[in-house]
Amino acid sequence: MPLSVGTISCRTFYLAQPPVGDFLAQAQGDVRKHSFKPVQPDRSVRSLGWVDPSDVLDNAPLVERLVYEDFLLLGLRLDRVAINGRLLKAHFRHAMQKMSAERNKRPIGREEKAALLEKTRLDLLARQTPTSAFYEMAWNMRTHHVYFTGTGNTLANEFQDLFQETFHTGLTPLEPFLRAQVKAEKEGLLEPFLKAEPARFRSIERMKD
Repeated sequence: MPLSVGTISCRTFYLAQPPVGDFLAQAQGDVRKHSFKPVQPDRSVRSLGWVDPSDVLDNAPLVERLVYEDFLLLGLRLDRVAINGRLLKAHFRHAMQKMSAERNKRPIGREEKAALLEKTRLDLLARQTPTSAFYEMAWNMRTHHVYFTGTGNTLANEFQDLFQETFHTGLTPLEPFLRAQVKAEKEGLLEPFLKAEPARFRSIERMKD
């Protein structure tokens, strides 16, 4: 669900080292460099990159048009192609039969089989329609909090890597403990917070005993 509509689930990050100066001017080229590119099966079966959040087909977003007051909004598109294993085996078997017939049933070597299997796989991948997933990022450039609508661990790690490659600064995940630590530090309670031990809870039934 887009960040601008309804209730969302997201991960929150904080920039450990906020950029200085007019970084948006430089960001335009870096966003273009890391924008979404269509899947190329001979190189990779997945592709991840920036798009315009209001037009996911626009993989050349203009950064200046994606700034809304304190926020920079960017879309993230992930495309993947996959082949059913059973389908691959069937096509490979037919390809082997055709090769064998063309060679008058002469034996096919191990390397030839491997090359034929790879060719069959790439041919099938090229005919597949990628499955697409879309996410959004909102960067508060005043507080330097970053919100990302992808909640999976693997995707979150890829998002952090892409963000660092694009904006040349890293993200720190704001987990509940880290949020509490930041608040305790602001209120001068960091030392007792760090000395605090986890609470031990007992079930109501055991408390009655």
